[in-house]
Amino acid sequence: MEKDRLKGVYYFVDKDGTRPVKEFIDSLTQKEQAKVYAYITELKKQGNNLRRPMADYLGDGIYELRLKDNRIFYFFYLRERAVLIHAIKKHVKRIPENDLRLCIKRKLETEACGTNIERLEL
Repeated sequence: MEKDRLKGVYYFVDKDGTRPVKEFIDSLTQKEQAKVYAYITELKKQGNNLRRPMADYLGDGIYELRLKDNRIFYFFYLRERAVLIHAIKKHVKRIPENDLRLCIKRKLETEACGTNIERLEL
């Protein structure tokens, strides 16, 4: 079996203890959840080698998992970890600027303190 490229995948945890991406995934149908976890598993296996159509680089260190109608945003932390920081239902062709700003804010928060993440067990 091939070794995973990432040591772990983590949820971003807000100051109030909420896990926005986990809550988003929990709100999806079982079929959508299965697809999300399949994509996350592939992210763990391939790391920064994961490309279109499954993933894409958006800029400022932010990447997206490109599920059919959903997007999960993440960044690489300490090289061998991915942190899932935001998720949306995609209704328009371009990712809204306010969503990208939120991703960057959460990335900077995590890089500054590193304690606002929780390991996702696959």
